[in-house]
Amino acid sequence: MVAHVLSLKLRLLANGFKRSIGQLIGVIIGGLYALGMITMLTLAVWFAADEIPFQGEIFTLIGSAVVLGWAIIPPLLTGVDLTLEPSRFVQFGIPEKTLGPALVLAGFISIPAVLTVLGLLGASLMWRSDAGALMLGLLAAMATAVMAILLCQYLVIMATALRAKRRFRELTFALLFLLLVGLGPIMASVFSAAESMGEWIHPLSTVLGYTPLGAFAAVPGAYASALYGQMAIHLVLGAAYLGGLYVLLARATAKAAITPPPQQRAATAKGLGFFKLLPATPTGAVAARALTYWFKDPRYAVGVLIVPVLPLLFWFTGSQSGNYTMMYLMGPLIGILLGFSISADISYDNTAFALHALTGISGRADRAGRALSCFLIGIIPVLAAAILPGLVAGELWRIPGDLGLSLAALFVALGVSSVSSARYTYAVPLPGDNPMKTPPGSGMRMALTQLGIMLTMGLLLIPVLIPYAIGWFQHSQVLGFITLGAGLVLGIGLVFAGIALGGKWYEKRTPELMQSVMLNK
Repeated sequence: MVAHVLSLKLRLLANGFKRSIGQLIGVIIGGLYALGMITMLTLAVWFAADEIPFQGEIFTLIGSAVVLGWAIIPPLLTGVDLTLEPSRFVQFGIPEKTLGPALVLAGFISIPAVLTVLGLLGASLMWRSDAGALMLGLLAAMATAVMAILLCQYLVIMATALRAKRRFRELTFALLFLLLVGLGPIMASVFSAAESMGEWIHPLSTVLGYTPLGAFAAVPGAYASALYGQMAIHLVLGAAYLGGLYVLLARATAKAAITPPPQQRAATAKGLGFFKLLPATPTGAVAARALTYWFKDPRYAVGVLIVPVLPLLFWFTGSQSGNYTMMYLMGPLIGILLGFSISADISYDNTAFALHALTGISGRADRAGRALSCFLIGIIPVLAAAILPGLVAGELWRIPGDLGLSLAALFVALGVSSVSSARYTYAVPLPGDNPMKTPPGSGMRMALTQLGIMLTMGLLLIPVLIPYAIGWFQHSQVLGFITLGAGLVLGIGLVFAGIALGGKWYEKRTPELMQSVMLNK
């Protein structure tokens, strides 16, 4: 039975690449890139092994980071390969003692697992000058990889019930997005801390060496330093952690294999929500429905989260360089990113687009309602981001220009998105899916479509950018008011033009749009 389950996992992994040529090409390119990076880093470690300071501490930190990454990212944020999820075996009546170990071993058959093992083995080559330490380093690398993957599997099973809850998925997505946006400041802080590495790396690695994260990774460093007693402690702790983790995982897997998956509960609705606040017209109904999704659909969360994140990111960058110029561009960036968010509105609807198609709502009402919802969400953040930087800095002359460019960016983005979402659809994460998920084979088309939309927005903003840039360099408030006037005229004009043109495309292509969103393409 164990061999049969492993062969089934291999077959499923191979068949997954046959579903889409685009997916296969993407996996090949991604795999080659990852292998190339691992090879380059391995060669660098090999040739610089004698010059690497704090070898034992660095290897412990690397192993701990790998285990921690496997413990956080797949269970809480992205999930793992669920083709052999234990709950799928509920109806087969396979003995727990057989199925548990089989599914545990099947978890090692994945591309990320193989890359993790190769990367850790490459890092262990920093001990090439000492044969004993090198042998222990290779064994520690394998044991650390096993610890990481087993811990990931256990936490995935434990988090299954939580992942069934929408609020948990939204929270974890928000954390992932904030982590990605803050990656630059985080890396800058790491590089800054590297200057004083000698002060913190030893105590940190010492603590990690006694935890499940770095117990095995600390073994070769202790051996190379002739701390044989400490090495024995790390070995005993690592073996105890790994053995206990395997027992917990086997039990959790066996229990999950006989327990039906948790069912999601439908949310209880109270009152009419936004439908009570907006006019009882086709445009108002569409706007109320779109506003509901802005607050409840995590796929719209990127547009919302960017509002508080951009000021923090630009402030941190300015505090590092001493130049806070980017703070003055928050308004235009927030405006264009929020407006761009509705460029996939119809694609996000999926089957719910039938509400619009079957009721025969006019194209203008559909376009105007979606644009109105985004405007209501974005107008206050855009105004605040355009006015506050100049007000805080005491540069009142620049507020009209910043306000004009920011409003123009929001209006132009709404106008262009009103046309593009009715003319072009592409595959997006389905309702309830991970918002960071990329549907197979859709990456290139999505990237090209979004790039074309953003370029169009940038080109249409040029008439406003010219007086804004001149006024910036001349510190001219007069040119700022000219920018404000031009931004309002151009932006409002393009919003109405986009709603009209998008409405025509919508009415002309309603059947095609319905087919596209049903097939998610």
